Amino acid sequence: MASLQSSWSNSTDQQLWRSLREGDESAFTAIFERYHRTLYNYGSKLVTDSTLVEDAVQEVFIDVWRMRATLSEEIGSIKFYLYRSLRRRIHRMQGKYQTGETIDGLVDDDTTPTSGPEETTQIEQESRDLLSRRIQELLTHLPKRQVEALTLYYYDEFSISEIAQLMDVNEKSVRNFIHRAITSLRQNRNWLIGSLLIFWLLCSL
Repeated sequence: MASLQSSWSNSTDQQLWRSLREGDESAFTAIFERYHRTLYNYGSKLVTDSTLVEDAVQEVFIDVWRMRATLSEEIGSIKFYLYRSLRRRIHRMQGKYQTGETIDGLVDDDTTPTSGPEETTQIEQESRDLLSRRIQELLTHLPKRQVEALTLYYYDEFSISEIAQLMDVNEKSVRNFIHRAITSLRQNRNWLIGSLLIFWLLCSL
């Protein structure tokens, strides 16, 4: 496994994708190893049912291998392709699992987005583990669509345009999700932790 990872470690998405389409199992394994964890983490932001997420991620990779010969020749980002496939898969599977959750249905508005806060000096005094726990506590109080937009933009570094495609909304809605989430965090009674969260997202800790 170590030699396999080493052989593909410096490969571009295009090189991996080309070899995958040609039936190279090592390329498929490299894609799986590179993206399965982050894909699962993304799915967990969409729904809380870990079984559904695990099954959806597995089925996405199964489909990638099964349909490898018919995949598009050109691809800009494997990560974007997998995220979009997972989101659609989860949407289809929700009825089967009857989780009662949904990843659709927020209405757009005309709120103008703002930039994140500037205060970050307190970060050095916080334990990363403690910060992580507090971040998760704050995120649980935000709507799922806002959490998803924040994660895709700050952590996964997708563009507003790409996030709009992933979430099946327009770009204005994506900006609104991010703006609303940051506003909610800043209005939290523990403003300091909200500021630390935004700094954490911006720095991709």
